[in-house]
Amino acid sequence: MIQKKILEKANQFHPNIKLEYHIGQNLLFLDIILHNNNGQLLSSVYHKSAAEPAVLSFLSDHPRQIFRNVIQTALMRPIRYSSTLEVFNIERRTIRLMLLYNSYPSTYINEQFQRFFMKYTSSSSSQSLLPLIANEQEFFVLREKLFAQPSIKQILMTKSANTVEIISNVRQNGQTTIAITKVTVNRKNIDKFINNIFIHCVHESRFHGLQQHIHEIHDSFFKNTDYRNIRLIVGHRTNPKLNFQLSRKRPRASLLKDPLKKSRYTYSNL
Repeated sequence: MIQKKILEKANQFHPNIKLEYHIGQNLLFLDIILHNNNGQLLSSVYHKSAAEPAVLSFLSDHPRQIFRNVIQTALMRPIRYSSTLEVFNIERRTIRLMLLYNSYPSTYINEQFQRFFMKYTSSSSSQSLLPLIANEQEFFVLREKLFAQPSIKQILMTKSANTVEIISNVRQNGQTTIAITKVTVNRKNIDKFINNIFIHCVHESRFHGLQQHIHEIHDSFFKNTDYRNIRLIVGHRTNPKLNFQLSRKRPRASLLKDPLKKSRYTYSNL
């Protein structure tokens, strides 16, 4: 077999890197599973058997947009990975059960599902109590729309590339050709936040309305003064995750330094 010879040649490249091949109807790659159905490749989301259906609990103290993002991300992945509408409907029911398992209310799930499908589809079935995709063609149109959207990493790379302007000049110096490349960084938004004040606080449900209260205090002092054009922006930081707090066992570098060691060294030099 040609594939076997290619893998045997690749295994001779490095003694610590070995490739294995398997012949079967299924192929796993990251979080995608491919099926060979009589020569037709079908794709779906791969779920590890040992993994629990756990996402951010609805009972946790986080801003409401975090839970909306959880549902939206959970729906976008099976739409991208599912090759047929039937496979997607199975994944959609799996997502619903996972959300119910993590204390998401059924009415909230239906509301977010409906909002998601109404954003990308124009079918009347998306406005029903249980939002569904009408047919296979509508599902393929939805997949094409989501595939055309760039990922977050691609958006960040595009923004960073747009801020850099590369100008190449070629100078002739007798018989020598000198290539000069000039790189300039465009600072378009350097003065965008010059009149803004940012305040961040950790989100807690018991402090609901704190943002509005801070704005009222700011306006009461600065509304009719020379600083009235300064805009106050109050942002929220999410609570740190429990696994981050439990896994950070090593103290900070400043705490590991011995202050007495430096003082003893100073006294000895005296």
